[in-house]
Amino acid sequence: MKILFHALALPLTFHFLSLAHAIPSPGKSYHIPYGGSSQGTNTTDDAMTIIPRQSSCLSTGTQSTINALFSSGGANTIVSLCPGVTISITASIVFTAPRQELSTQGYPTDSSRATILIQPGSTVTSAIRGNWQNNVKVLNIQVDGNRPNAGYLRGDALLEIGGGTEGQTVSHTVVKNTRSWSCVHFIGSGQEDNPCRQATVTFNEVGPCGLEGTDPATGNGLWADGLSIECMDTTVTDNTITGATDGGIVIFGSPGSHILRNTITSSSSSSSSSGLQFGGINMVDPTWSGNYSGVVVSSNTITGGPGSFINLGIGMGSQVWSSSPHPEETNFGQVTVTNNVFTGNVGFSIVMNGWLGGLTVTGCGAVQQAAFADSEQLVYYPAGVTGSSGLNVIQSEFTALSTNASNWLCLTNPAPPLPDTQSFLPNTLSVDASTSRVVSLRDFYVQVQGDGNVVGIDTTGGVWTVKWASSRFSSACGPDGSQCLLAFGIDGNIIMYDGNGALWASGTDGRGQLLTLSREAPWVTVTGSNEQTLWTIGNL
Repeated sequence: MKILFHALALPLTFHFLSLAHAIPSPGKSYHIPYGGSSQGTNTTDDAMTIIPRQSSCLSTGTQSTINALFSSGGANTIVSLCPGVTISITASIVFTAPRQELSTQGYPTDSSRATILIQPGSTVTSAIRGNWQNNVKVLNIQVDGNRPNAGYLRGDALLEIGGGTEGQTVSHTVVKNTRSWSCVHFIGSGQEDNPCRQATVTFNEVGPCGLEGTDPATGNGLWADGLSIECMDTTVTDNTITGATDGGIVIFGSPGSHILRNTITSSSSSSSSSGLQFGGINMVDPTWSGNYSGVVVSSNTITGGPGSFINLGIGMGSQVWSSSPHPEETNFGQVTVTNNVFTGNVGFSIVMNGWLGGLTVTGCGAVQQAAFADSEQLVYYPAGVTGSSGLNVIQSEFTALSTNASNWLCLTNPAPPLPDTQSFLPNTLSVDASTSRVVSLRDFYVQVQGDGNVVGIDTTGGVWTVKWASSRFSSACGPDGSQCLLAFGIDGNIIMYDGNGALWASGTDGRGQLLTLSREAPWVTVTGSNEQTLWTIGNL
């Protein structure tokens, strides 16, 4: 048996307790990996497990320190950074062999995670590179591109990994302030027989990424993606992306990938910024020759945050992002988009154009449908969503466009944040259940349901919570709900009608002067001439 020790002047110590199954195969060498894990490390496929005692972590150094560890340690090397330390870099940290890992000792999930920080004056855009190395891991660290101080620079993403690989993982990691076009990029290989595949991107906190507008010196766009995914059969789940300025999650084909339970929120990074973000989840690029077969986008929450705006919640098809049709680039494949939630300042929730069959788009939720119905938030162009690749199943609430429209990035932040209250004079409010929406307030929504029940719903953080309800129900609202009508009459009385007459009333006729709906208790009030409260929803 030959065990190779590599002498490096680094603040690392190891205390080995035992060698398990130390019967080597003939002719094999065994490299003891450097790192801070207290778990056993399997250094070969079948021969030897080395079980170290808890060892020191890396508390100082640069990219050269980490790269020397990876280069000398070879496959299975774990470089464990001490909690709370900051490693400043002027060039990329590079994985050099399969199954290497960069992590914080103890795998914390709070601010004690070690930080990799790009230094001002450097020309590097990628803090970490893991291209073409199988099963490498970036775990429980923070990666800061430092754009506010290091500046914008064209180049690769802040985390640039992928290529002809399998099983790479980025998890429980903070990635922010990329200098270039994306915070995290899993790049494809361009090789059909060796694609990027089976990556895992979970529980990360991503953003801010990019800025609005263009670089005055070069004219290049300053915006950036949160996650840019080109690998097939990849799992992208439970990530939080805040303040991406291009796409929150951009799916570049990625056949067989699942994009689940992610939270994407726009934000305004400064007083001079309108907080404009182009897209929440994009399925528009013709990478993989436009093949999106087997992609599932489900249970994601996309929110246009306070003082900011997302043009397009989910864009599907090659004609959504373009300014003119290119039929030869039509995307295709059997794709499922279901149970996604859209809240806040979102221009269009879902738009589809430029897809060849196989779409299933359902489950946007009754509350969301009602909230966005008036402004046609769910849109598709029938002639652009056709073909023989598979059956299209499209939710009935989608509005079919009669003419082609291929550029859906035409909006700007339309208005200041929504108000906390909204008031109505007599004879100025009349809403039936077919329209549903009564008011939209900041993180709050009031609607008339199809059974005559009037409810107030808190939407903070994309979680829908009923705060109050009239709890008066009717079976006489009609098939489309139009016979259940909430009105603040000319006499100052608020009345809920169904097909048989008045279902309930405030009893303020002849006295009510103002109806006010609020996102806080007492929720619904009718006041008189001296602003005295005559009735609240709690009196019903």
